[in-house]
Amino acid sequence: MATVSEKEWTGFQGLPAATQIILHTLLAKLRKQKVDKITIVLLGKGGVGKSSIVNSLFSERVAAVSAFRSETLRPRQYSRSKDGFKLTVIDTPGFVEAGRVDAALNSIRRYLLGKTINVVLYVDRLDGPREDKVDVKISRAISQAFGPQIWPHVIVVFTHAEIHLEDVTYSEFVSRRSAALRNIILKESRFKTVNTKVPFVLVENCSRCSENGEHEKLCS
Repeated sequence: MATVSEKEWTGFQGLPAATQIILHTLLAKLRKQKVDKITIVLLGKGGVGKSSIVNSLFSERVAAVSAFRSETLRPRQYSRSKDGFKLTVIDTPGFVEAGRVDAALNSIRRYLLGKTINVVLYVDRLDGPREDKVDVKISRAISQAFGPQIWPHVIVVFTHAEIHLEDVTYSEFVSRRSAALRNIILKESRFKTVNTKVPFVLVENCSRCSENGEHEKLCS
């Protein structure tokens, strides 16, 4: 049975002011659309920083994080409420720690049955080695477990994005890294209407990451 944690979103006030303004605008738009809750699921290999993303999203420590091993051995659900809006984030076991990819995804799929999932964050490390064979297996297994229709809801998240490179520019490295994973996803999704651009974002959860004038983190 997965752990469920639901409280008032007190960490909202700890977000950068510019981020709060954007979120208030987004919440207002969602209310007009009669949307009062969103559920996000995190999928990915072990040790890529999924639990740290949970903490960053809420701007508070809600998920246990370890630098040496995965702390998420089963799906864990965290919810926070703000002005009548409920944000739920479901953290899942890393595929490596859970053993076989298929077994891990089937377990996650069973837990998600009956739940409305709005967004799936597929998490991988930007600074990690390319593992095309592993990525192919994972992408294929995701399509088989959830159906190819899952992919239009997927955003690729690259963690550990504050890296220093010597032989290539940062933008070029990001372009190559994202294109490689994007091509695998498009090939294995087998869903004709998948957005060919497959959106991705860069994330750095380290507190030492550089910031802009609004105290928002910058990756470079």
